[in-house]
Amino acid sequence: MPKSNKSGSILYPYFFVFFSAVSTTFAEPIVLTGSMLPRFLGQSIQSIRVRSHNGNCIPFQIDEVDTSGDYICPQGAEPNKGNGVLDTSDEIVFMFEDADTSAGGISNKFLEQSVCVMHNNEKRFVIVSSDSALPPSKVSYIKYDHSLEKLITPNYYACFGHERFHFTSAGVMDFTSHKFLDLTSELRIRIICKWLWGLIPITYTENSIICLVKRYKAGAIRLIRRGDFHLNLGLFVKGSHAAVNQICYPDMVRVPVYVHLPIRLGAFFSEAYLEMSPVIKPAGNNFTFEVPKKGISFGFNGHPELDTLVTGNPNYQCMITHDKSNGYAWLLEAAMEDKYLHGSGYIFSSKPSAKGPGYAGFRLTVRDLPQGQYLIGNWVLFSKTDNGSLLNACKNVSENAKILVDGEKEIFKNQLNKVQKFRKK
Repeated sequence: MPKSNKSGSILYPYFFVFFSAVSTTFAEPIVLTGSMLPRFLGQSIQSIRVRSHNGNCIPFQIDEVDTSGDYICPQGAEPNKGNGVLDTSDEIVFMFEDADTSAGGISNKFLEQSVCVMHNNEKRFVIVSSDSALPPSKVSYIKYDHSLEKLITPNYYACFGHERFHFTSAGVMDFTSHKFLDLTSELRIRIICKWLWGLIPITYTENSIICLVKRYKAGAIRLIRRGDFHLNLGLFVKGSHAAVNQICYPDMVRVPVYVHLPIRLGAFFSEAYLEMSPVIKPAGNNFTFEVPKKGISFGFNGHPELDTLVTGNPNYQCMITHDKSNGYAWLLEAAMEDKYLHGSGYIFSSKPSAKGPGYAGFRLTVRDLPQGQYLIGNWVLFSKTDNGSLLNACKNVSENAKILVDGEKEIFKNQLNKVQKFRKK
């Protein structure tokens, strides 16, 4: 087991040595789909490689997606199986920073296509090859123990509760000391629905949100945890179920959740709001919560006993918690029009508790929302150095890299933001 010191840092010496050659700046995952590589459709997934121009494989993984939109995850209580060949919806994933800075090197002996990825005025290249004799890269950025429900990457570690879709504790890598800083405890969640003209509030917390992981897949680039999600309404009553995927990369985590609203919200509730705010542990006492584009900045140590809501729409705004050297960013993607989100804002509390110096995050207030299906996506992003790197990480998520495949006329986009179909259970 890892050892903690008094500052709250956790040391993983063997893990850091393994990843010592890995870039510690923000690394962008690149997601191709089989439809971008029509020449490879029907090829055995086991025979496909992603390599550089000099013939060496880079770290990558291929994730199958079935016709219903489910990822093929062969491990867990309810594993599923794919057909073993590349189909149009299957995904090939690698890191932008692992891709080649030089083009060329195509072999005529095998089926091969060159792929160019363009982002922030920078170009990177890989070759997708059918040369199954090429030894795969031995580098893996994902270390996952399902029995402990614990994930370790070069940039962060995370522990999941058995019935949770969110972290129960997490830490960020301090690249100066090469230790993990034990930074957050369980995510604080509040869901409040105001009934009868706002006279009767109904409250749910993180304990009301249940997600049982049915299956998972841990590859070199990402961990996919497929869960059965529902809201526990009390009195042994469960809300409608939905499938949810938690996707963890080396320096980011994405949890896209669809909310199904069967009738207009205003028919029963005057308003409803969702609060999500990581609880900071004592190791984050000197950290600051910022929303740079809104000019919001609160220090946990500099604003004692403060408990406030700053009004403003948090949707698509980069929220950063950092100490100028270490930290994380949070990006909310709610597919809802701004006119329904009046009363939303940013929450900050520096009232100390047994868990730490406070918490900070967002409140998403929803008023009179029409019936329908709504995506609420949350990204947690990690990076080396300062809040500038974290801002750049948010930008990379919002602005998809362009992808050119040799022999194909279409300019594709990175499918990092792709969301599989919504399916009620």
